[in-house]
Amino acid sequence: MASQQYPSQGSYPPPDSQPPPYVEDAPKEPSSAQEPPKQAAPQNVKVEKTAPKEKKGFFSSMMKDAEKLGKQITVQLDKAGDKINETVDKNYTSALLDLFKTGNVVQLISRATGRTVQIVAGSSGQLLVDANGPLDPNAFNTLWTVTNEGSNQVRIHNYNNYIAIIDGQVNVKEYLPGTEHGLETKFQLSQLQQFLMFESLKEKTRYLAFLPTGELKITSVKEPNSHFGIKLVSTAYPVITPVSQK
Repeated sequence: MASQQYPSQGSYPPPDSQPPPYVEDAPKEPSSAQEPPKQAAPQNVKVEKTAPKEKKGFFSSMMKDAEKLGKQITVQLDKAGDKINETVDKNYTSALLDLFKTGNVVQLISRATGRTVQIVAGSSGQLLVDANGPLDPNAFNTLWTVTNEGSNQVRIHNYNNYIAIIDGQVNVKEYLPGTEHGLETKFQLSQLQQFLMFESLKEKTRYLAFLPTGELKITSVKEPNSHFGIKLVSTAYPVITPVSQK
């Protein structure tokens, strides 16, 4: 599968541009010798003293301290907000999150492309993921088996090939059954309306995300490119179907 060819980054100045021509200043003509002018009569010169600069006083120092305190409070509020969001994500329950039970098989439908996340082979044979897969539940490379480790924290794999985030990059990493995993394959689920997001637990604020072309996108924010719809393909758990009362 051919990879997308990107143009090279431009440079400044443009390659065809020429520097402006150098213009030398015209030489000054030597002046002819002249009799120096007569000295003018001395005049009284009034010197005005400039007002001394005002020293920064107590008020200026107080404003600096207030600004510093304000920044510290903002940082603490941001940390508190992150902690609250983390607690909500770990304890939130919904029918959508309930699809991520251990052993369930799901498809991830990218909001950016409207297609499924799939494993494909790159040009050199390496396995990678994109979001250009079919919605067909029989397409084996689009099916992800769930391992739920509690607190809405999951790992997903396609025939033991796991999605992982390593050094900010999304990879496919094989772990055979019984092999110990690191945090690189573990994701915190969070829900926004009918979409789920996958945040790396090894590299916080790194999300699984795709461009509208289906290519991977590196992102550290919860944005539409990191949103996924979920389709349940198979489950070993009883499915409760509501019965309408006549």
